Amino acid sequence: MKFSFKEQREYETIDEEIAKLEEKIASLDRQIAANATNSVKLRELMEEQEKVRGQLEEKEERWMYLNELAEEFGL
Repeated sequence: MKFSFKEQREYETIDEEIAKLEEKIASLDRQIAANATNSVKLRELMEEQEKVRGQLEEKEERWMYLNELAEEFGL
């Protein structure tokens, strides 16, 4: 048994995707701090950050699944 083509591609790129999402969250943290007195912008940034955190959580769960598969396949 081995990865499907899609799973293999995802397995090869998921670490980079997670790193990009983590950097986006860090960038949003900086923007939130810089806009602490602008309630409208602050709300927009916080909503976007919540969305990105959800995407990151999904990627991390997928990463765990793919790594478990890789271990089962002896990769």
